[in-house]
Amino acid sequence: MAAVGARAEELRGRVLGGSVSRALFWLAAPIMASRALGTVQEAVDTVFLGHLGRYQLAAPTAAWPLLWLFMSLVFALGTVAQALVSQLVGARRYLEASRVAGMLWGLSLIVAVAASASMVAVAPLVFSLLGIPGSVRGLSLDYVLVESVSFPLAYTMFLFSSVSSALGDTRKPFIVNALSSVINLVLDPILIFGLLGVPRMGVVGAALATGVSRIIAGGYAALLMLRGDLGVAVKPLAPNGWIVSKTLSIGGPVAAQQILVSTGFVVMSGLVAGLGAIVMAAYNVSIAVIDLIQAVDMGFSVATATLVGQSLGAGLRSRAREAAAKALGLVFASLTAGTALIVAFRSSLAGLFTGDPAVLRESERMIELFAPSIPFLGLLFTAMGVARGSGHTLAPSLLGVARLWLLRIPLTYLLAYRLGMGSTGVWIGMSISNIASGLAGAAWVLLAPWDRPVLQTHPEGGAAGEPRGLKELSREAPGTRAGKA
Repeated sequence: MAAVGARAEELRGRVLGGSVSRALFWLAAPIMASRALGTVQEAVDTVFLGHLGRYQLAAPTAAWPLLWLFMSLVFALGTVAQALVSQLVGARRYLEASRVAGMLWGLSLIVAVAASASMVAVAPLVFSLLGIPGSVRGLSLDYVLVESVSFPLAYTMFLFSSVSSALGDTRKPFIVNALSSVINLVLDPILIFGLLGVPRMGVVGAALATGVSRIIAGGYAALLMLRGDLGVAVKPLAPNGWIVSKTLSIGGPVAAQQILVSTGFVVMSGLVAGLGAIVMAAYNVSIAVIDLIQAVDMGFSVATATLVGQSLGAGLRSRAREAAAKALGLVFASLTAGTALIVAFRSSLAGLFTGDPAVLRESERMIELFAPSIPFLGLLFTAMGVARGSGHTLAPSLLGVARLWLLRIPLTYLLAYRLGMGSTGVWIGMSISNIASGLAGAAWVLLAPWDRPVLQTHPEGGAAGEPRGLKELSREAPGTRAGKA
């Protein structure tokens, strides 16, 4: 086996050999570190914008749900990559894994361009319909317009992370994401405040710093895939019918979930905006504080997806279930400890982001009421990790939608507006939605029959009755040497 294939084999051995708990921590640690660094970068954004005023601080709060709405399709493609690539690697079918990843990359570039153009077109209407205050709306529109330019390489970054993690390498996504965060941290003060002779740009500067960092880091991620540094060589390819079918069956529920959830967060922004700029700013500050501990659930979610996918591909169903159960316990325990610290030091932490006394008081109340639900949200994230690895995405996707549309939005409206509880009703409604959906997600992981691979494989890399579209992937593409896969 050539050096590139040998690297993939080495990574597979680390994932499928030895202790499940050790493998979970080995995979999760770089993702946690990457997310923690990203959280620091986002927190610095919030601190800087907080010094400009409450309207500047509130602008990203209004913009982010729309941005995530149009980024949602890349999560679906990433889920397809995680399920198919990890199960193919578990079955030692490295050439097919590289071709699948290439087709998903090509598809992601097409989707990214369409999403960017659509978002810019509808943003003014969406912000107007939601009643975003005029003093915030213009800043939010500028934020969306600037960030839209980076979508193709932002999609590339996310797909790279999914493919690399599926192969069992979470270190390289850490390097790419760390590069993005460091560039953003350096550019933030320069562009926001106008240092080193650069004009003062405020909110636009924050968006531009994010966009530039994604373009550079996304370009580096593309280079790593093209030259085979992941263990298999990946290049953008036109998708065939089989990959489109799998994308719809595995990624369809995730795309629908992400669109509905992102739309739900847009509606939530409208509900929060209806309570005024102070509450909007406090929401932004509180989420920045709570995000300090959410690196844990993201890390274990990715690690669980890799372990579940490769184990199922190798025919190790009991190992897949063991990984899922242990991940639930580790996530809940870790987030419970982190939440206790966040609540205990909420005043000092919120004070890092704003000097506005009214915003500070509201932020403290939100953290006190909402943060205790975060361990339960971690359970839902773990269920979604199991779904990404196994390819059985429907039930967790429905839970994700129910969290927003059946619980959070109705409860928030009822408590905040109908019962007159104001912002306190918002924070309580959000908390209840996390607890209920988290418990349901844990029940699905422990009880549902998700441990059936979406690809028919056996441990030594053969195939049993796979559709013709996948069999064709094992044929050498023109100009591609088998040893490079």
